[in-house]
Amino acid sequence: MSNRITTVNAYTTLDLVAAEVETHETALSLDGVVDVAVGDESPDRVVLSVELDTVGVDAVPPHADRVRLTPEQAETLADDLNEYAADAREESD
Repeated sequence: MSNRITTVNAYTTLDLVAAEVETHETALSLDGVVDVAVGDESPDRVVLSVELDTVGVDAVPPHADRVRLTPEQAETLADDLNEYAADAREESD
């Protein structure tokens, strides 16, 4: 991804994911990155960042989305991710 907003390095949580951006007019399948970290400005928050590769996509300008979660919210999200991952794993077996 060129013109990246999110820093991607050896510590990035997921440096390549299949993603979709959906607007009122269209839905596009794109590659992206997902990162989880503790916020520099808010060390009491867990920051979930998602950035899709929108190079060549005029419908959506380059941007990164960030969600700032309390530790409790992050744990709730992690619990749900684990539960749904287990369900998906069972479906693929």
